[in-house]
Amino acid sequence: MNELLGFLAIGVSRGFVYGLLALGIVLIYKGSRTINFAHPYFGLLAAFLCWWMTDRAGFLPFAAGSRPRFALAALIAIGLVALNGYGIEHSMMRRLRGSPRLVMLVATIALAQGTVGIVTLLFNRDQDAANTSRTLPALLHVSFTVGNRVVTGADIQVFLTVAIVGICGGLFFRLSKFGVGIRAAAENGEAARLLGISIDRVSTFTWVVGSILAAIAGILITEVRNSLDIATLSTGFLVRGLAAALVGGLTSLPGAIIGGLVVGLAESLIQWQFSAPGVPETILFVVVLVVLLVRPGGLFGQREETEDKVSFVPTIRQLPARLRGTAGDLGTRYLAALVVIFMCLLSLVTGPSVNGIFISVVVFAIVGVSLTVLMGFSGQISLGHWGLAGVGAFTLADLFTRLHVPYLIALPASFVMGMIVALIIGFSALRIRGLYLAIATLAFNLAAEVFIFRSQIVGRSTRGVQITPPKLGPFDLYSPSHRPLFFLSVICLGLSLVLARNLARSRSGRGFFAIRENEKAAATLGVELTRYKLLAFAVSGGIAALAGAIAATQLGQAAAGDWDTGRSLLLVAMVMIGGLGSLSGAILGS
Repeated sequence: MNELLGFLAIGVSRGFVYGLLALGIVLIYKGSRTINFAHPYFGLLAAFLCWWMTDRAGFLPFAAGSRPRFALAALIAIGLVALNGYGIEHSMMRRLRGSPRLVMLVATIALAQGTVGIVTLLFNRDQDAANTSRTLPALLHVSFTVGNRVVTGADIQVFLTVAIVGICGGLFFRLSKFGVGIRAAAENGEAARLLGISIDRVSTFTWVVGSILAAIAGILITEVRNSLDIATLSTGFLVRGLAAALVGGLTSLPGAIIGGLVVGLAESLIQWQFSAPGVPETILFVVVLVVLLVRPGGLFGQREETEDKVSFVPTIRQLPARLRGTAGDLGTRYLAALVVIFMCLLSLVTGPSVNGIFISVVVFAIVGVSLTVLMGFSGQISLGHWGLAGVGAFTLADLFTRLHVPYLIALPASFVMGMIVALIIGFSALRIRGLYLAIATLAFNLAAEVFIFRSQIVGRSTRGVQITPPKLGPFDLYSPSHRPLFFLSVICLGLSLVLARNLARSRSGRGFFAIRENEKAAATLGVELTRYKLLAFAVSGGIAALAGAIAATQLGQAAAGDWDTGRSLLLVAMVMIGGLGSLSGAILGS
């Protein structure tokens, strides 16, 4: 019983922090209809700034590491992050307001990666800095015991902060005119504008306050965990915050706090029962999926009936028939073909380093083709495609190395396994759409990275599965020059392009495009939504798994650390850079 009480205390403390993080996500979503994937990374930036000013900066008063200096440093760090949120809203998000949500989503992904890059350059730029132990002191120097867990001053700070934020937020949104205006704008932006409510002011306010909440959450979770590192406050923190927001409801502010408590308690109780790493993330993925399938609006939110593909994925118009085949239509294709031909010729005279880079480019291009099929053709969104590539990598490794299946059989088998796993994920797309599906696929990638790929059955625990590339006739894939493997990867890219292009020209392709443009209208005209959605996921997953098999052959192993969730976010940005819906753009984007 004492042990259970101790884990419950841990869960409540962390859950309130997740609730604060989710509160900021919900607030920004209500104010600007944007899921801010950079939100937890603002907390990462605030925590590192606070640590540096508390422990290292020489321009602040009070002794280094003291509580008065920490209090001052925390205020400055929160203010800087709030200023950062203000600048982002004014310089970027306001200009993208009329864009499809996928464009805004990719913009926040870019902000997240940029924030991680800034933190790494400033605080983790060498091995000594990376190995530095970082902590933040608690302002309250009190403690007591609950079960076998010592409730520290950091935990009490969390409770007090959430109580203050909750009370002040409740009074503001119910009693102040501006708070009521924000609620009105969240319900119906056009009607609020007609009543004289400034949408610009609402958006600015929500981004600034949301950034402040992220900064507070980042500092508090650092105190609660008594450690500060990039891994703690990056993808895992993002998924927990999003899970809390979804469980509570993306349209409910009180639901965000309750959703955070649910996630925190669930995580703690799972750790109490299962000591294996990655189990909480996996069960969390299942819980989020079940909540979205049973109650898409969350426990306290309302389902958004206006969520549709046409408002999420950019509309892609085909050129008129009289312009097809002209220079404007063929230019991008020729450019992409020239890039591939140039790489093939250059690989004949370059060494293993450059050829290794070429292989990585082709692998990303194959994944780009798979995302084009799913997102560009059918309008479905996935933020977990690098996890599907990992499925192909481990399938190849297990079949070829552990079961001694010939390589030329294991390679297409990885394609089939990718189709099967993607098909399973695709069943959720029958009820979950848009942003909700994106977050569910992101949670899948995290669960695969930290648990499935580290399991004894799939990946031999954390060791991974080694691969010795074989010799296939004239192609010695183990050649130090990497040249034969590069040409094999180009062949796989060509096959993927042929498959995707023929699919686009078929009746199934026309069904994909109908769903992408307007799902409800397509259903009215007799398009079989279930069939085409599942087909898009299956084909896309198979192509992604093929790319993962090539990547694992290049690496000489299939290890969980190579299939990190952050890479999935970059892949979505890649296809947007190349041009969503363009197979040639997938190559250029890679």
